[in-house]
Amino acid sequence: MGTECRADAQLSDYAARVLEQVAVAPGCRLLTVSSPGLARAASPGQFALLGCGTGYDPFLRRPLSFHRVDVKRGKVSFLYRVKGSGTQWLAERRRGDVIPVLGPLGRGFRHSDRGKRGLLVGAGLGAAPLLFLAERLSRQAWSLTVLLGAPTRTGILRADAFERFGTVRTVTEDGSTPKKGTILDLLQEEINRGGWDTIYACGPRVVLKAVQEISARTGIPAQISVEERMACGLGACLGCACRSASSSGYLRVCREGPVFDAGEVILDD
Repeated sequence: MGTECRADAQLSDYAARVLEQVAVAPGCRLLTVSSPGLARAASPGQFALLGCGTGYDPFLRRPLSFHRVDVKRGKVSFLYRVKGSGTQWLAERRRGDVIPVLGPLGRGFRHSDRGKRGLLVGAGLGAAPLLFLAERLSRQAWSLTVLLGAPTRTGILRADAFERFGTVRTVTEDGSTPKKGTILDLLQEEINRGGWDTIYACGPRVVLKAVQEISARTGIPAQISVEERMACGLGACLGCACRSASSSGYLRVCREGPVFDAGEVILDD
């Protein structure tokens, strides 16, 4: 469905200047940088490699999906969790600081049809790549419902931003939102209601595997953004490979993904 969102010909190393950095939840940050070239090249579902230091420690850049892109203003936002020394360095950047950003990378979501009904499923930080997609689909007259789930209310990320583009439903395991349960419970409710043209999902593998099963059972096309540890981010090291469903080989999450059709890959536990 739609055209391939791959940016090999537009791949560049940008010196992105920090515009803003805010905490959106405990341990989670929203980083916005100025990079007009990157903003023009990026597509929903793709990612970039952000430098996380001034020397060789840490040596590897950190892969972050595009959360929001404002082409007119040349702004790109990344939503991330502070987990180690690299992301801690990112979290300490302030307005005016410069961060090296390589991108855009990978294959993003396909979304050429107009006026369809889309179900977006984001568990925890899985919401990160879906906001850019939601904005793009809303401009193409899609009717969207966004499902956001987490163990507690603090894990529901950027629900207010998603509300600009569609109906938002939230669920928490501890009942700190009106709906108590898991995002899989919420997903099954929406599937039972029917009428969906496409499902887009990002989150833990248990969520993505459930979407795969639903797509196979109902025939609803689905695309899943696979979360995987990456090293080079360019397809050379093979560190992020997952099994292909159509052959005995493997597909690289950073190169053939991170977005796959639901039946394209086998997600091992």
